[in-house]
Amino acid sequence: MTRSTDPYAALGVRPFINCCSVRTVHGGSLMLPEVRAAVAAASQMFVNLDELMEAASARLAELTGAEWGIVTCGSAAAVALGTAACVAGNDPVKMLRLPFTEGMPNRVIMPRNQRFAYDQAVRMIGTHIIEIDDRAGLDAALKEPVAMVCLLGTHEHQSAIRMEEIVSVVKPLGIPILVDAASEHLENPSPWLVRGADLVVYSGGKFLRGPQTSGLLLGRKDLVQAAWRNASPHQALGRPMKVSKEDIVGLVTAVEYWFKSRDVAAERRRWQGDIDVIAAKIAGVAKGAVLAPEGVERVPRLRITWDAERTGMDGNALREKLLNGSPRVMLDDMSATANSIAIDPFGLQPGEAAQVGDAIAVALSVNAAIQPATPVQTAIAGEWDLAVNFLHGHRTHRLHLTQSGATLAGAHQSPEISGPIEGKLTPDGVSFHFDTRYEGSTIRYNFDGKISNNQMSGTLALGTYNDHHQGIVNLGQFGTGHWHANRVA
Repeated sequence: MTRSTDPYAALGVRPFINCCSVRTVHGGSLMLPEVRAAVAAASQMFVNLDELMEAASARLAELTGAEWGIVTCGSAAAVALGTAACVAGNDPVKMLRLPFTEGMPNRVIMPRNQRFAYDQAVRMIGTHIIEIDDRAGLDAALKEPVAMVCLLGTHEHQSAIRMEEIVSVVKPLGIPILVDAASEHLENPSPWLVRGADLVVYSGGKFLRGPQTSGLLLGRKDLVQAAWRNASPHQALGRPMKVSKEDIVGLVTAVEYWFKSRDVAAERRRWQGDIDVIAAKIAGVAKGAVLAPEGVERVPRLRITWDAERTGMDGNALREKLLNGSPRVMLDDMSATANSIAIDPFGLQPGEAAQVGDAIAVALSVNAAIQPATPVQTAIAGEWDLAVNFLHGHRTHRLHLTQSGATLAGAHQSPEISGPIEGKLTPDGVSFHFDTRYEGSTIRYNFDGKISNNQMSGTLALGTYNDHHQGIVNLGQFGTGHWHANRVA
């Protein structure tokens, strides 16, 4: 591809080789050639969206074995619209009140170990999530009206109360069950619907290789149709969740390919072949071990382990080095450890495995180990008033710092959040962070700064993580801010 035809180069953005599977922050996956052609064709004509979705829904039902299906603008939108269907149906009086749900059943039951970052899409409808751990918790939660049960497919098998037991209790009560299976491979029939779910969500822009901004909501016809009535182009809460005619046609095409033309055996051979190429390339500087798929996973990965003391690099440092190299390679931050990282071959294009292996081999062959610099020598234990300035808005905290050599601990307090502090003195000054749990996520503030005359100041990275998704990308996903602290006399 020449510069004149590369839209990213025209904007000064460098693409990369993707070793991180199908994360949205890295662009998901690449659309199938058949999908690109269908999207291009769909973009050249007008069509009524309701008529198109009705026809697409019937075709999705044929392909997936579900009663009905709709295309949404991503899987998080499918979660939100499915929730809206369970709360308001297609009753205009209820629909137009969302997210104000007083007087409606607005409680959603979730097993505690299945809380996830995107369950905010459930809460944005105006619901309250009730966490349970076992059958006793389920029975207690059902003493008040419940709109829906929500489960996270990838972690359902780890729950003390399994789906079948939940189904046996809530189905007689007429309470629907929605399963988020966005990160899973689509099957006909969906195992979640077979096991008793009423609605199941899949991503269209991940393994299906449809449009990146697409998702699937499959299941009970009445609920899926109600979800569509809560969605754009209809003037309800889901109006901002616009799905285009191109996305609808593109995702139906992707599902057609998935069930009619996909060669699963060839995919597995390609993944294994790419893993073998990378493993051979890095053999002289690191060890490679294949991580076989387990649970709902279908793609094997290659775990690379090296001598961190010799190289002077941990997993995140290797990731950063390859991201700044040429060719640019994106490694997965969530799998990074002190001396290892995992390679997912799903997104690799022909010839890229060799480039990845070469880049890793070069990076790890250099003896970059250096002696750690000495942190500043200063006493900062005590009380501090901290002011944080966000891109818009601000917040104040009181810090209570304790110190043991260069190690910092303590606690912080503010009108809305409080909790422990962890940190250290650095050669440049100070680095500390605090976490605050909210619903299914943990908010992280990462502070770095300098110390001078009873004052500290610097920048902070803002992000969040949950029990299932942790890494430096998530920890900085909300951008940056500035901070200043004064010692309290």
